[in-house]
Amino acid sequence: MRDKLSKLGKWALEKYARFVSHHAVVVLAVVLVFSFFAGYQASLMETTGTSQKDWLPDDVEVVETFNLIADQFAGSFATVTIAVQTDPKYANSDEVRDVRDPEVLRYVDLLAERAKLVYGVVGAESAADVVKEANGGRIPASLRTVKSVLKNNEAAEQRMKNFISDDYALTVVRLNLLEEVDAEETVEELRKVINIKKPRGVSVELSGDPVQEVTLQELAGETMGKTSLVSFALIILILIIVFTSIKYGLIPLLTIVFGLIWAYGTLVLVGFKITPQTSGVMTMIMGIGIDFGIQVTKRFRYELRTQKREDAMVNTLRNVFYPMTITTLAAVVGFKCLSLGQLPVMADMGTMMAGGVLFCMAAALTIVPAVLVLLER
Repeated sequence: MRDKLSKLGKWALEKYARFVSHHAVVVLAVVLVFSFFAGYQASLMETTGTSQKDWLPDDVEVVETFNLIADQFAGSFATVTIAVQTDPKYANSDEVRDVRDPEVLRYVDLLAERAKLVYGVVGAESAADVVKEANGGRIPASLRTVKSVLKNNEAAEQRMKNFISDDYALTVVRLNLLEEVDAEETVEELRKVINIKKPRGVSVELSGDPVQEVTLQELAGETMGKTSLVSFALIILILIIVFTSIKYGLIPLLTIVFGLIWAYGTLVLVGFKITPQTSGVMTMIMGIGIDFGIQVTKRFRYELRTQKREDAMVNTLRNVFYPMTITTLAAVVGFKCLSLGQLPVMADMGTMMAGGVLFCMAAALTIVPAVLVLLER
């Protein structure tokens, strides 16, 4: 039975190799059609942010408790802070140096009111609220009057410590956000809010979990693009040096180019999302997948020394298929073992890497042989 399966496998592999050799154009046409479809799907993939609870499995007690509380008390578990800090440029200028200055208080009050207009913001508090409550709903006209109001109201002076630093160089506006709102859209609107004209000598920034999440998402996308580009360029350089040929140096790249397109397109179809933690997987897939293209190309050039083009490709695929299959199976099993743990992020990384390696092997056995045969004509 084992011998029969072995003979059947060799027969099927030889038939496939001869089909690729004699119908390379057909193979390329089918591959390109699938690649356009997968490429379109891959273009829809976006990097999404993750919160700390996304690192944990849903059945962990702390996540279940978080979800229970969030269902009962919506809007109390996401906060953003607008930090307003004195930043004078000149030693003897008339720029603001004390955030209790009425000009700054009116500014933070305006920030709070405008922030309340952003969808998802359910509350905003600042030092201006404390001063207005202690002064009949108005912000005094001078810094001296503000100090006097706070000095005569001990409770207000204590509350101010929640919004103003001890050196009076920093004040904050605290915002409460609904947990289920789109963090990216909300942060984008809040960035527009803080772009309003500010007092001289004052700087303003955003902080908080949603802001960090969006910033991490943006940096992940930028980093993924840079690392992938640098990796791709270095791989091209190394291949050209190894093969001492531009043509044979570029052909193995088809393995990772099409393998990544197919992998990411398929992942989008099944609802997979890229996170900042998994964004670096592309470079690792490139490092592993390029080996398949190198094996096929080097073996084909070796076989061409003594055989015709079609026979050379048959022997090439016959000799590289089993080693590549074993390598791919080992890699897929190893990466999927990351799913055995309880961290969803690690499981996602394993799935991406396993899919990437599998599709790189598929590319090495389809488009690379077809291109090699066509170029040898």
